[in-house]
Amino acid sequence: MTTLLPIDTLGSAGLRRVMVTGANGFVGRVLCRHLGTHGVDVLAVTRENVAVAGATRVSAIGDFTAMRDWAALLDGVDAIVHLAALTHDATRGAQATRFHAVNVEVTARLAAAAVARDVRRFVYLSSIKVSGESSRYVDGVLQAHAGSDTPAPEDDYGRSKLAAEQALRRAWPQALGALTILRPPLIYGAGQKGNLARLMGLLAQGWPLPVGAIRNRRSLLYVENLIDAIVLALGVAHPGLRCYTLADVDISTPDLVRALAHGLGVRARLLPVPAALLSILSHAPAIGGTLRRLGNSLIVDTQVIRSELGWRPRTDFEFAIAATCAAWRTAQS
Repeated sequence: MTTLLPIDTLGSAGLRRVMVTGANGFVGRVLCRHLGTHGVDVLAVTRENVAVAGATRVSAIGDFTAMRDWAALLDGVDAIVHLAALTHDATRGAQATRFHAVNVEVTARLAAAAVARDVRRFVYLSSIKVSGESSRYVDGVLQAHAGSDTPAPEDDYGRSKLAAEQALRRAWPQALGALTILRPPLIYGAGQKGNLARLMGLLAQGWPLPVGAIRNRRSLLYVENLIDAIVLALGVAHPGLRCYTLADVDISTPDLVRALAHGLGVRARLLPVPAALLSILSHAPAIGGTLRRLGNSLIVDTQVIRSELGWRPRTDFEFAIAATCAAWRTAQS
């Protein structure tokens, strides 16, 4: 069990109550539990009326897109962590209008209410997909994405996250307080869904995976290391807008599959499929989406968040991937 970043400084920073939207999601559950354990008053905002460990109070609001009176929830709230979103994994084939309604319009309304109620801290969980689906080579060097890069989203989800960032920037007065945007890559950890969960399922079933010939680098971020970054962002006292990219490991897809197999206690069966055939397989129903997302290179730069917030990934990859696999195994039993 790892020890997350101490957050005693939040009380001294004047944070009495923190609102967390999407509190029952993968990241939200870990964040609320951590904040609550350290004595922070957490208002958990969810769609359904469910228990959220660590939360002082749960507000179930149903469809987030139907919520108009966010200000009514903000009494005594000093900071907001906005995690609620429609992701590409949660709803495949979702139309652009649905992504816009959930990811952009909800964010804009919440930001407007926060400004009206003088909330001084706002942390928004965006996505590295704002920067695009891959990293490119320049003079033979793979370029890492940074928060200062020109955005180049390639799908409706990425475009909606960029539009949400832009809505926040328009709504947030520079002098009001700290607005922090975090752009993580693929997040892994206990309870995750999406591509890594699908990979673990295929490995556990003994499927051979056609990734042995892939030569790439992918940035990943362990959920508890992300929580550290969110806590540090909540502690920022000086006003202004900040945008950070962050990750705790860069790894090739074959090495990632081997690490998952080791954590699951199974054999990794990697087929060295040529690139041309791999391109065809990327359209296969069972594994195509995963191959497309994990087959290319996508790395992020962590220098700015390290220098400005002092963030460091305190849980190493070996421990984190083992914990992720153990939790997945438990959930299947």
